[in-house]
Amino acid sequence: MTFSDLLQKHGGIDNGPAEFPPAKSGGLEEFIQKHAKLSESFFFYSGTIELRLSEDHVYFLVAELGNLLRQDGVTNTVGIIDKSLMLTPWAAKVCIQKLLRLMPTEMVNGVIRIKPLTFEEFTAIALEAKSAHKDKLEEASDIGHMAHQCLEDSIKHAMLTDPDKVVRTLINIPSDPQAANAASGGKNWMDQHNVRWIETETKIYSKEHCYAGTMDGLALCDSCQNKACCPEAFKDRLSLIDWKSSNYLKLEYFLQTAAYKCAKMEEFPQLQILDTWILRLGKNEEEAGKFEPWHVTCQEDYLLYLDGFLACLALTRLVDKVEERMRCQKSGIKAVKKEQRETAKAIAKEQAKLAKAIEKAEAKRVKEEEKIRVKAAAKAERERLKAEKLQGGTCTSTSKVNEENYGPLDITLPEEITLPPNLSPSPTTQEPPAQPHVSTTLTVETAKAIQLFKYEEETPTTIQNIPMEE
Repeated sequence: MTFSDLLQKHGGIDNGPAEFPPAKSGGLEEFIQKHAKLSESFFFYSGTIELRLSEDHVYFLVAELGNLLRQDGVTNTVGIIDKSLMLTPWAAKVCIQKLLRLMPTEMVNGVIRIKPLTFEEFTAIALEAKSAHKDKLEEASDIGHMAHQCLEDSIKHAMLTDPDKVVRTLINIPSDPQAANAASGGKNWMDQHNVRWIETETKIYSKEHCYAGTMDGLALCDSCQNKACCPEAFKDRLSLIDWKSSNYLKLEYFLQTAAYKCAKMEEFPQLQILDTWILRLGKNEEEAGKFEPWHVTCQEDYLLYLDGFLACLALTRLVDKVEERMRCQKSGIKAVKKEQRETAKAIAKEQAKLAKAIEKAEAKRVKEEEKIRVKAAAKAERERLKAEKLQGGTCTSTSKVNEENYGPLDITLPEEITLPPNLSPSPTTQEPPAQPHVSTTLTVETAKAIQLFKYEEETPTTIQNIPMEE
């Protein structure tokens, strides 16, 4: 048990209030009060057992090194008995009663009618009436607490001031009339049975069965004159007392008082608690000052009720174990689901990272391919231009090719021209042999070829095979 576990919600097990001392500075006590808010210590079995009570009325056994071990409570244990068969109709009844009180009404022609309501207004009233059973339970709890407190204060006052430890009068009577009626009923029972108090609001603990609780009181009692209450006469019987402010007696009250008696006699074997008194105190005006007793004197009945309590205790612990297993399983499932989510998230992250890397690699590949393509195209273009340039260096015998390579020759020549001196036959002193007559008159096409020769002087090509007219 860790101190943080004490902050969780637990069911109450105690009938009386607990006083919580201020935290002591330094040490384990300060740490306990800071994180757990426990009451003062209660010691049992000659101081060998120490119990502490939490704010939400749960007992803890103080073990070695200050470890706190939760103990089952008597009231909480008997609470496992199913009471829904009676409580469900009662809860429905008080809900309807509150709903009728909340509904706005008006008098129309001598008839009480419900005022017109919107659906939203009716819903608000119905939801408010839904909590009627909680209101009643809290109200009953407050009334019972005030009546118990008045009786406890009166008994403690008598034990301190009266030699016989008899409550002569009530003190601190509550202002609430129902609580006052209940306290008055308790006082009447004490008067009729000559009750002399030994202790009140006593903490009990069973080392054998490991449960704790609060017993209302232990006293010496005499029989009364009412045979319905005390079938046989007796005097000075040690009796266990339990006050109840409910509207009727419940079977769990017998199991609860049997548990108190068992724990008390276990710790103090010399005590011979013979009787058990369960006293339902009247709260309503017609029951003011009255009490309904349930007097247990038979040892056989006591053992039966104790077996019933121990069965509830075993069932409570079994349910706690099952619920703990369920919590562990749910926690395990939750942890697995969390791990699955984290794994899926990590996988998705890696997949996104891989997809991004693939996309980047693909983009790089496309870029490299485009670069290679552009380089290949540029190289092919250069080779084409080089080939065209090489082809353009050789003259063809047609003017069409020259015009395609160099454009049209925009020249005007006479139809007949005279060759330059360097093209004329070299003069000799001797008459050359007679040659066939060659005309020196050039045609327009021949003139163009000569002009082309001038354009190609910068290139290593030479004019060959230029056709000339004779």
